[in-house]
Amino acid sequence: MRTLKLITRFYSGIFLVNFLITLSCVYSMRHFGDDVHEIIGLLFWYKVISLALIFYFAVHYKKNEQYYYQSLGISKLQLGFTTSAFDFTLWLVFILIQLFIGIPAYIFNMVLWGVLLIHVYLYNK
Repeated sequence: MRTLKLITRFYSGIFLVNFLITLSCVYSMRHFGDDVHEIIGLLFWYKVISLALIFYFAVHYKKNEQYYYQSLGISKLQLGFTTSAFDFTLWLVFILIQLFIGIPAYIFNMVLWGVLLIHVYLYNK
């Protein structure tokens, strides 16, 4: 349980950027409509490359924080794999929902603003 809390603490710093990239993929799928099958591969690689870059910058800019996690028994590899797997699963769920059901614009906007407000509230707390 302690490990999960520590990983959550690390992920909270990069959650907003990852979630905005996920929502940009969903919005791109909404925009393309029936031709969505042409960009699925592009969206997949967009997400994979952005995950790698975000993790690299998070590790690079939070070097001192990495010592904190390592002293508590969590390696960089464990942080990277766990946060990336969770975020990719979240991305996949949103993509599948958009692909099979479709997300109406008002729900899309409510989710976006809700996540932004919650993140700002928790970040300033």
